[in-house]
Amino acid sequence: MANYPGSNSLINAKRGAESVAGDRQRMTLDNLLRRELHVGDPTDPAQIAQALSERYQNDLRAQAIDGEARGLPFLRTPALRPVDITAPTATNLDLDQSRADVNLDLQELIKDNLTKDIRPELEGWQTVINRSIDEGVSSASFGLDPLKRDTAFAMRRQLGEYARLSRLIGALTPALNRSFRGLAQSIDEVCAVMLVLMGESMANVGFAGGRFLLQAPYSELQSRRDAVLNALRRVDGASARGMTSGVWPRGLRAYRQMSTVLEAKGQGDIRSLLSEGEIARTMDELIQNAGGGSSTGMRALGATAWAPLNRLNRFVDTTIRQISPTSPELATLHEALQLFIEGFMPAGGFRLLRVARPAVLNYGLYGPGPVTGAEQRLINLVNRRGSLARQLDCLTVCACDDKTVRAQIVLDKMLYDIDRAVDFYSAGDIDLGLPEVRAAACSHMFDFLLEILPWNNPAGAGRPDYLDVTGAVAPVGVAREIRRELFAIRKLLRPIDDGAGPMVTPEGWDTEPATYDGFLSRNTPWPDRDFAPLFFAQVLHDELYLQRDTDRRWQPVIEQMTSGCLSIESIFSSSRGCLPTIVNSALYFIEDRTALAPASSGQVRVEGMRLETIIPRDGDESLDAIADNIGDIAEKI
Repeated sequence: MANYPGSNSLINAKRGAESVAGDRQRMTLDNLLRRELHVGDPTDPAQIAQALSERYQNDLRAQAIDGEARGLPFLRTPALRPVDITAPTATNLDLDQSRADVNLDLQELIKDNLTKDIRPELEGWQTVINRSIDEGVSSASFGLDPLKRDTAFAMRRQLGEYARLSRLIGALTPALNRSFRGLAQSIDEVCAVMLVLMGESMANVGFAGGRFLLQAPYSELQSRRDAVLNALRRVDGASARGMTSGVWPRGLRAYRQMSTVLEAKGQGDIRSLLSEGEIARTMDELIQNAGGGSSTGMRALGATAWAPLNRLNRFVDTTIRQISPTSPELATLHEALQLFIEGFMPAGGFRLLRVARPAVLNYGLYGPGPVTGAEQRLINLVNRRGSLARQLDCLTVCACDDKTVRAQIVLDKMLYDIDRAVDFYSAGDIDLGLPEVRAAACSHMFDFLLEILPWNNPAGAGRPDYLDVTGAVAPVGVAREIRRELFAIRKLLRPIDDGAGPMVTPEGWDTEPATYDGFLSRNTPWPDRDFAPLFFAQVLHDELYLQRDTDRRWQPVIEQMTSGCLSIESIFSSSRGCLPTIVNSALYFIEDRTALAPASSGQVRVEGMRLETIIPRDGDESLDAIADNIGDIAEKI
């Protein structure tokens, strides 16, 4: 073998292949240790020892080893360690009280003789509501985890829908109005506690001065990192052994061209990322700095992630759409890299601390910066929401005529929308981003609502009967308070010119009213290239359209659980219903404003359509289409 020509090359190639295989085995083992033991550095024996100790702390052999380290006989069974009893906090007491209130209200409704016809439906409510509370509370206790935080918001929204549905059924069933509204109030209590729990879970782990939250769960970052490495192997030819001889080497050509492009553009410093070892080290550094998703890890990551992320971003921006012909392998690498990078982009959620912690602690303890305008609006919105809910609970107690019931139904919808606005603001991180725009959609319904609800004011006279709620009976004080709260909440949801001048920014806003109106008509350029004015108007439309679609889906439930003292058509009909009408008023406003935009921008229409998934034709369908049209093709030829 030694005398065979080229034997040295074969030996070196074999050794190189064995080295690559060994590196892959070590990488696989490191990934296994990270996934199972949750350690940041699998080569650190101290981390491995600590992780094993925590994993097997209840095992008798592990306890014996610990006892031997303390000088006890190895086979002696150590005594059980006493468990510290944690004193209940105020939030835990609130949670227990709100849970008890929900169960008590549900039991009262189920046992009531007036609900005997809908008892199975209420028992189904009880099961789903309690399950949603358990899931929401469990997820809210892990506020730093994006997946758990999203799950908590989802359960809070689902519970809010049950609260609104309960108010709607109560308004249409006067004899049970108090009981159903009491259940809705108890559900609101649980939802409020869940919001506080998310903020307190961040405060409990010391997330006070940081503002960096991961977009993706920490457990998912490792799988995204592996996807990048797998995509790179397809580009650099490491997986070429499994390719058949009839496949063109598009990945290898892209790899060769990419190296040339980086050298020609003077970006040789990022060409090292084409090495699997270097790009793996860069990604592992980011994952390790996250510290397992802990509060200290998030704060450290917020101060250090910019350097490796800039390097990865430069690699993508420099090489994307630079290779011809397009390589599927390189496109996979770009998508995998961008997915990994987006996991480290700062996510919203810091505002939860403003809701959960007392305002007196905002100075110093929760960051050196001041409370921003959006954070202050969120705090005020939460306070205003509670005040409005208390006023609405008194509305139909005074009278239950048709007009007052319709007014109650519409106002209860506004209360539900305000809860969703609170959720949107809790997830936002700038003065007017996508979450804040979705929250602003509710304020456009307020414009129409404040016009048709002027109690004791004949301004709304002459409207069709299904919109004429101006005769709704309400005490003067209650009506005045409801209008005052609606006006105040509308100013919190979008910047409104209060008459001080077109260029004066309202208090609590960084965005001027003229700028907001310009985004609607698309006459104002948006500074962020990823958030165009077209998208601004479309986001408002989509949020309102989703609300209208959700309301329509409730009609069968209301028909099933109410006696029909008020016509269902007067509530849900697309042409006469009070709920679709209030949403359509805001949609028509957006349509009128976007009609002023340049023709190239397009007009946002009131009627939206659910888009269907486009499935391309396969080979047989394409051949059938050609065969069916062969006569027409022949005539054209």
